[in-house]
Amino acid sequence: MNRPARTVLGALLLTVPLLLAVLGPVFAGSPNVRGAPFTTDGLLGTDFVGRDVVHQVLLGGRSIVLVAVTATLLAYLVGVPVGMLASTSRRRWLDELLMRPLDLVLAVPSLLLFILLAATAPPGPATLIGVVALIAAPEIARITRAAALPLAHGPAMEAMRLHRETWSRRAIGYVGYGIRRVLLADAGVRFIGAVYLVATASFLGIGVAPDAADWAVMVDRNRTGLFLQPWSVVVPAVLIIALAVGFNLVTDRMLTRKPVSTAPPAPARPQSASTGAVAQVANVSATAGDRAVLTGVNLEVAAGQLLAIVGRSGSGKSTLGRTLLGETTPGITWSGDISVAGHIVSEGTPAPPGTVGYVPQQPSAALNPVRRIGAVLKELTRRHSAGSDRRARRQAVTEVLTRVSLPSDRAFLRRFPHQLSGGQQQRLVIAHALLCRAVLLIADEPTTGQDAITRNDVADELGRLAHDGIAVVLLSHDLELVRSIADDVLVLQDGNTIEHGPATEVLATPRHQHTQALTTTPPAPARTAATGGPPLLRIAGLSAAHRDNDRTRTVLHHLDLTVPAGQSLAVVGRSGSGKTTLARCIAGLHTAHGGTVTLDDQPLHPRLDRRHRHQLAAVQYVFQDARASFNPYRPVLDQILRAAQRLTDASPDAARRAALDLIERVGLTEGIASHRPDRLSGGELHRAALARALITGPRLLICDEITAGLDGITQHRVLDLLDDLRRGLDVAVIVISHDRDVVTRAADHIVVLDDGHIVEQGPAADLLNRPRHSQTRALLHTEPASAAPHP
Repeated sequence: MNRPARTVLGALLLTVPLLLAVLGPVFAGSPNVRGAPFTTDGLLGTDFVGRDVVHQVLLGGRSIVLVAVTATLLAYLVGVPVGMLASTSRRRWLDELLMRPLDLVLAVPSLLLFILLAATAPPGPATLIGVVALIAAPEIARITRAAALPLAHGPAMEAMRLHRETWSRRAIGYVGYGIRRVLLADAGVRFIGAVYLVATASFLGIGVAPDAADWAVMVDRNRTGLFLQPWSVVVPAVLIIALAVGFNLVTDRMLTRKPVSTAPPAPARPQSASTGAVAQVANVSATAGDRAVLTGVNLEVAAGQLLAIVGRSGSGKSTLGRTLLGETTPGITWSGDISVAGHIVSEGTPAPPGTVGYVPQQPSAALNPVRRIGAVLKELTRRHSAGSDRRARRQAVTEVLTRVSLPSDRAFLRRFPHQLSGGQQQRLVIAHALLCRAVLLIADEPTTGQDAITRNDVADELGRLAHDGIAVVLLSHDLELVRSIADDVLVLQDGNTIEHGPATEVLATPRHQHTQALTTTPPAPARTAATGGPPLLRIAGLSAAHRDNDRTRTVLHHLDLTVPAGQSLAVVGRSGSGKTTLARCIAGLHTAHGGTVTLDDQPLHPRLDRRHRHQLAAVQYVFQDARASFNPYRPVLDQILRAAQRLTDASPDAARRAALDLIERVGLTEGIASHRPDRLSGGELHRAALARALITGPRLLICDEITAGLDGITQHRVLDLLDDLRRGLDVAVIVISHDRDVVTRAADHIVVLDDGHIVEQGPAADLLNRPRHSQTRALLHTEPASAAPHP
């Protein structure tokens, strides 16, 4: 049965019993004189005491529906706030205080509760409502807490806390709205459960009177005469079942509702066997509302070929990559012909599992947050290595982790994805794709946020994959990476193909003006050396730890740093060296640390929520995962100007003017920023995140890989903006980056971290030209290695 038919059937099944429950008593009239039990008198005969069954059916729905609805609403009114409070609280004792008593209630079987209350409480609707709500509320609280936890402690919530957003916008507007689908799905099950609990209670004598007009009572009392007068049992039972099935079908429709596509369906066509292409794209176009995202794109990728797709942020690279998967970003529709390995690909009809591997720009989106790393890797190996024994599968996991420079010990395999750095998450996603033995690999900015050493490893690995016969599509802003490994290059501008050909020709002698701008590095402006004034930021004896289950793992060891006003400090180090943890300690986002952090000789409280509003405005943080740091349900522009309203007391008009000025300075437009985050590219969101941090007028700006995923033109514009802030507004900037060019352009002073220790620090010119430590030389002087040659 197709989806519209299921929806119509669900609405019909739900409407009939609800109408009978609401309007039945109006049309029931006066009770008829009782006759003999279980006779055929009347339309549906009589019941066990001789009453007309039709009359009882008309009267019997109101009580069961009213009790079930009231009990369900009461359970949600209690369970949802408790679950929300437990999930959003940052105090573990409060979570324990709220959830442990509910666990005790859940430990008592519901039937036992019914029996106890049947013996102690007076029967009636009020008692029944209370019992049903008492049974359902702890389960609802549990479900609410589990669904809300990832949102309540993710980057978007942290960004709102940095801007001291109101509790209603954080807990209700973001977390509550984010879990609405989970609650809706649960509501369908919970309502049906309440209906059956009401029926069970009636059988036990807790609910309505034994001879009352109630569908559940009718089923119970008339079952002895089922073969004498079946309608007295069948009709109320069918109405209860119709109520249950109809409610679930309607809620299923609400959960699976998708935007209506206005694009015509792509006509099916067979794969051309003569081309030998693993993937073919013919005349693919995509639109977002009235804006064209892709326009008539054509390409082919053969086995063993590495095709790089380049272009500015928002040019349509990620959209084109997702169409090869048979997917689209919400709000985008596409048309055209796509085939992968001989299979027609359309929206909602991807290539067979394992055919295509995908490495997304935000690696956390591709990792299961509630499963351990090792369990997922073993499952992938078992599914895609049929016939291999356990030892061989274990060896395969070890080998692929070694290939992507990740440890393979038991401690690492037992971690969860959130316990990895952004670079480690990226490499883990690549490992997933390798284990799946795909014939086509789509890598969307695979070196984003990677240090130079790992970046070279990724380049070598992509080259080896192509050498082994896998077709590779690389979406990247990293032109050095593209030069070193790509066979062919396709250049996009505003969704149009402007150049397509061999990489050596397109990048060495570009014909189009836009390609020339992408491949030409503009001269760096003369930087004014920072004055050696008093430190704006002082860090003394800073240590930090991460909690790994019941263990505590130290990630920073007694760091001492100073940053003068107007100076830019670059923090470099391999993925997992502690760079982001250092930044989060300064911003107040990571509280498990010792030592002191002072700004303008005023100590900053380790907890973000304990800092004064002017301190929050003075220290702003730009997250590495820009997409995850925005509330997906509100326009980007609204979130930027809200930061000014909450921390600077700016009026709505003044905040809007400031926001529009900043988004223009970072290379966006009002039209783009007026969309929700899912309509912006990764690069556009990086720029929007920078604008949101700058609008509060910070004294210290912490930038965690803010140029990752940006094209060269936009990257230089952002770096120029940071330099203007440093010189013009006396803002201190901490830049966390793996990119040597960014460090060269942005840094006055460099600190090199390795395993939570400072191994070298000093003026940027000294460390860039005369590094002493081997880690510094590897990070700041390693050029992209040439990939393994492939045909």
